[in-house]
Amino acid sequence: MKKIFGWIILIIGILIIVWGIWTSYQIFTGQMPIYEIFTSETIEGTSLTEGKINLNLPIEQQMQQIIKDQISQMLPQELMFKFFNLGAWWIFMMILMLGGGKLASIGINLLKGE
Repeated sequence: MKKIFGWIILIIGILIIVWGIWTSYQIFTGQMPIYEIFTSETIEGTSLTEGKINLNLPIEQQMQQIIKDQISQMLPQELMFKFFNLGAWWIFMMILMLGGGKLASIGINLLKGE
């Protein structure tokens, strides 16, 4: 009976690992879309680069708007969220890989009879 459970647990562990590797390969090669854990909301405001300067705003708010516009030009918001989503996927896959490896190890130990 131990051997049957050992084989079942070993196969489940290997399937988890293979599924994780295959899904990661598809995501990183662009065959499958990235799971969106972090999403961006559209922020509407006055953009100084479009020529909409509101002279009634205090200097501090105008400077904050200018800085926000410059940062968004250098590092688009979509790119930042894509990086966060890939990082979250990587962490999730590492947890799955460790869990699948542990299951496979338990299955092997059951097969050995330890």
